Amino acid sequence: MDARDRKLLAGMARVNTEIGRVTIALLSTQPDDAEYAAALRQVGADLVRVGASLMYRAAELDGTMAMPVDVLHDPRAIQGDLS
Repeated sequence: MDARDRKLLAGMARVNTEIGRVTIALLSTQPDDAEYAAALRQVGADLVRVGASLMYRAAELDGTMAMPVDVLHDPRAIQGDLS
């Protein structure tokens, strides 16, 4: 593991902490509030950035390239299926 990997994992830990904080806030916010949508959007953007970074790093390590955009077009993502 090098400095880039440590930075990547630290970013993942930060996003994980933020997800917990935002989830608690969302549970007490009405879904029709602009604040609710903004929080969902921010967490989603953070997760996409972390996911893309992890996928690109994995490709550097083993040469297998998977495009993050493929994940975005996965029907499970569109339907909100997190299983």
